[in-house]
Amino acid sequence: MQIRLCILSAMIFSTNVMAGIPEKPNFLLIVVDDMGYSDISPFGGEIETPAIQSIADKGLKFTNYYVGPSCSATRSMLLSGNDNHVAGLGNMDELLTSHQRGKPGYEGYLNDRVVSLGTVLKGAGYNTYMAGKWHLGHEPEQDPSRRGFDRSFTLLQGGASHFDDEWMMYANYTPTYREDGVRTHVPSGFYSSEFYANKIISYMEEQKDDKPFLAYLAFTAPHDPLHVPDEWLENKTWDYKKGYDKIRAERLSRMKKLGIVSDEAQLSPWVTGVPEWGDLSEDEQAKEIRLMEIYAAMVANIDHHVGRVLSYLEESGKDKNTIVVFMSDNGANGFDMASYPRTGQDWVDRNSDNRLSNWGRRGSRIAAGGGWAQVSSTPFHLYKHFLAEGGIRSPLIVSGPGIPFEGETTDALAHVMDIAPTFISLAGAKYPEHSNGNRLRPPLGKPMGPLLSGSSSKIYEADEALGWEYNDSKALRMGQYKATLTVEPFGNGQWQVFDVSVDPGEKNDLSSAMPELTEDLIEAWGDFANTVGVVPLEAAE
Repeated sequence: MQIRLCILSAMIFSTNVMAGIPEKPNFLLIVVDDMGYSDISPFGGEIETPAIQSIADKGLKFTNYYVGPSCSATRSMLLSGNDNHVAGLGNMDELLTSHQRGKPGYEGYLNDRVVSLGTVLKGAGYNTYMAGKWHLGHEPEQDPSRRGFDRSFTLLQGGASHFDDEWMMYANYTPTYREDGVRTHVPSGFYSSEFYANKIISYMEEQKDDKPFLAYLAFTAPHDPLHVPDEWLENKTWDYKKGYDKIRAERLSRMKKLGIVSDEAQLSPWVTGVPEWGDLSEDEQAKEIRLMEIYAAMVANIDHHVGRVLSYLEESGKDKNTIVVFMSDNGANGFDMASYPRTGQDWVDRNSDNRLSNWGRRGSRIAAGGGWAQVSSTPFHLYKHFLAEGGIRSPLIVSGPGIPFEGETTDALAHVMDIAPTFISLAGAKYPEHSNGNRLRPPLGKPMGPLLSGSSSKIYEADEALGWEYNDSKALRMGQYKATLTVEPFGNGQWQVFDVSVDPGEKNDLSSAMPELTEDLIEAWGDFANTVGVVPLEAAE
């Protein structure tokens, strides 16, 4: 079987504006942090998200959209159009081993082999704004203000308290905030989602010229620690007393009715090592219920602030020329706060006010955990930090002028690397061959414009493959098939093959029944690894 890796996307994207899509549109790019595939209402969730639903009702939902397994991996691909192993985040900076650190593609920041979407659009006459999580480098020269953004207010690290105390998320992980490249602090009364929405609105309001804009709104919610303003804490419109299994089943039923998954789809196997609902005591169940109520309130609060941004666009008339993109950076987080590097439960206990009455408030450090992360990933297996579908398949919604869809879904294979090429193409811009004396790696992603305009039903051909690697786990998607190797203890360390078009829960391993396909996919993964420069965690013995 001949398999083509997506490794030589055109360096200069088409400047032909797609039929119906205006020339040089504005772009509003909304990214939420660690939200699961099925949490929001357009994708079958019970959490009411009317603002996000309104984007879906006016646009197109992508059901086969892939991202990276972790925050910084996805963000490097989102802004560069290239694989994270090329762009500098072959592993998260926080997890780089001594064998990896400093090797090409493992710098721990957005490197000089790529330029950012902000840089390209700024060069094409756009105003460029960002508010929220950066996670692509800490040094001044790695700041958004040096990577193409005219205005920016960013948290440089992967997470922090969502309130104005600026508490570190875990041990020795002090948060750093900058505005336009200058060190700053958050104001009194700060709550992350509200503040970042306010900032992105203010940057758009302050614009006095008629240039188009890129507005990148990168929420840090619902990433742990789970925090939400008091008035949202008692917003209990959900019944989580049903437990994991019933919520998963209800979500799957709605997803089938919405066309998000096939009628044949089944729930994935329960994650090894995560207690099932019936194994929990009444007290443990009550705590789990409270965790999910707080998490759901965070998602609902995000939606409220997305609605405010959309209202600003409508009231200013800018919505008529604005493409809106909504996505999550990876799957839901299934680990507790003690699991972070150099932390442990003793540190969490000493440095947090985790009385049940204080959960979700200032000083608490809590996370949703593996049970609810599996629910958020319905019907997929596993979650963030894994290459199973629950870790790397994300909800994507695109709407705007010239996009002739109203609530439809597409199962076309798409990847986060496609976002930058799409914006660049629609802006009539060119991705440069060189920058600051460096020869740039051409983007691997493909423009989505033909699909968005309705002139095509696909982005990738059936024989084009997309690959992943994360901490020695491996995956490759080609057409309807996906090959994965998950390291122990969450996997058996062996290659498995699934038909994810009908088996998104990755239950039925086809590797023994289809040995030739399996070998072809494994070989294609090897080609991918060589092309992007994968470096294992440790040197080969």
